[in-house]
Amino acid sequence: MRYLCFLSVCAFGIASCIEHDFKGFDDTILFGINWPGNPETLENLVEGDVNKPQLQNKEILKVTTSNKEKYECHIPELQTKESGGIEEYDGPSPINLLKPLFAQKICSYRLESYWSYEVCHGRYIRQYHEEREGKQVKTQEYYLGHWSPEKQTKLEAEIQALQETKATPKTTKVEGLTLPYVEMAMDDGTVCDLSGKPRMTKVLYVCYAHGKHEVYSFKETATCEYEIIILSPLLCDHPQFKPKDVSELAIDCLPVGDAPKKPRSLLKMEVDSLRFHHQTIKFLNNDGETHLKFELHPLNEAEDATDDPPKVTQALDKPPPVVLDDSPVRAFLNGENCLNGGTGWWKYEFCYGKHVVQYHVDRAGEKTTLLLGKFDEQAHLDWIRENKGKAPKPVEHRTSVSHFYSGGDVCDKTGKPRQTEVKLKCLENSSSPAQVSLYLLEPRTCHYILGVESPLICDILPLADENGLIKSPKLNATKQEAVVENEVDDNNKDEKDEIVPKFGND
Repeated sequence: MRYLCFLSVCAFGIASCIEHDFKGFDDTILFGINWPGNPETLENLVEGDVNKPQLQNKEILKVTTSNKEKYECHIPELQTKESGGIEEYDGPSPINLLKPLFAQKICSYRLESYWSYEVCHGRYIRQYHEEREGKQVKTQEYYLGHWSPEKQTKLEAEIQALQETKATPKTTKVEGLTLPYVEMAMDDGTVCDLSGKPRMTKVLYVCYAHGKHEVYSFKETATCEYEIIILSPLLCDHPQFKPKDVSELAIDCLPVGDAPKKPRSLLKMEVDSLRFHHQTIKFLNNDGETHLKFELHPLNEAEDATDDPPKVTQALDKPPPVVLDDSPVRAFLNGENCLNGGTGWWKYEFCYGKHVVQYHVDRAGEKTTLLLGKFDEQAHLDWIRENKGKAPKPVEHRTSVSHFYSGGDVCDKTGKPRQTEVKLKCLENSSSPAQVSLYLLEPRTCHYILGVESPLICDILPLADENGLIKSPKLNATKQEAVVENEVDDNNKDEKDEIVPKFGND
C-alpha cells in the first residue's frame, strides 16, 4: 500500500508538472519509472551522465516516501513527433484512397442479437431483421443513410481545402489508440418516427493494416443518428493517417542523501511476489523422455531485502524450449470461463460444453433468461450424422468447427425446444490473443447460430475428431510435460515429482 501511495503522488506530480493543460492526462502517453541509483556512481543514464546539459534541463519532481526516503525524479520533455513523410507525400487524398472500396461495391456486415447492419461502402447503410416461416421470409428494415456522387464530389473538395491549409484531421479512439479518420455523413435515410426527420449516419474510416473494411463499432449517438467506425487498410498508405508509434518515456528517480536505490516498500513488494515463485528449471531424462522440471523454493522470512530482487537461476546449458501457456484455453474448454456478448436488448452467455443462454437485465436488476440449448454428446453425434456438411473439414483446410446445443426452453411460436449451432472459428491477425467476438443469428424461428471467433480457437481446431469433439486435447507442440516439484522446506529431502498435464480437467 505504501508503494501504491508513492506512485499515486508521483503520477499526480507528473501530470501537473508536464504541462498546464489536459495533455498531462493523455492516456496514450506512457511512462516507465527507472531507479538508476546514486548519481555519483551512475554511468549509464538514459540520456547520459548527470552533468550533461540534457539531464540538467529536465524538470525535476521531488518526492518523499512514507519511510522518509527522498528522491529526485527527472521528468522527460514531451515532444510531439510529426508523422514522417507528410511534407514529401504527393499521393492520392484520403478520400481518393477509399475509392477502390466504393467502386467494387463492397458491403460489410455487423450481426447482433436481433438487428443486422449492412454497410455498403459509398452507397447506403441498412438495418434489418429477417424472420423465416417455412419458405416465407419477412423482412423488417430501415435505411440509416445514403451516399451519392454529388456528396462524394463535395467531400473531395472539402478534404482538398483542408490539405491545402495543412489542417490536422479529426481523431477518434480505437482500442486506446488515437486515430485520424475520414468522415462520410450519409443522410436521407428512412424517416424516424420519434424525430420526424430522416435517419443519418456518420461513417468514420480509420487506418488498420490488418483490416478488411469491417465494422469495428456501431452506436446511436442521438435519436435516429448513428456513428459507425470502419477499419480499412487503404488509409494506411497516407502518412497522416498511420497510427503514431507508442513509445514509453523514461522517468529516472535518483536517491537523495542516504536513501536506497529503490524505496524499501517497493523492494518488499517485489520480494513478496517472488517468495513462492523462485524457480529452477532443468531437464529430466531418466525415462528417455524430455521433460521440464520446475522447483519451487520458498524464501526465508528473515531474509533481508536487497537492492535488487532475487534472480531466477537456470540449471541449463542452453535455453529450454518454449512452453505454451494454455491456461486460458483450458479454462475455456473446461467451461470455467464463460463468454458473454451482445449489445442490443438481449445479451447471451456461452459456456463451452454446457449451455447457451440469452438474457436481459432490466433497470431494477431483474434478469430474464432463455435457455437456447445445452450440450449433449449423443444429440450432437445424431445431428452430425443428419448434417454431414457440419462435420469438420480436414485439418489442413479447417478454419472452424460446429457443435450442437439442444433441449433449450420451449419456443412459443413452434412449440418445440430451442436449439443452437455453436460455430467455433479461428481468428487470425488479432491484436490480442484474448480477443473474443460473438454474434447470434436466427435463420429460423427459435433455431440459432452462435458464432464464436477468437485466437484461442486456433489452438484447439486441429484437436477435433471426425465429429468435431475435443476429448483429450494436449496443446504442447513440443510434447513436453511440466513437472512441478514442491519442497516442504529448505532441508535436503527426497524429491517427489508430480506430473501436471498441460491440458485437461485439473
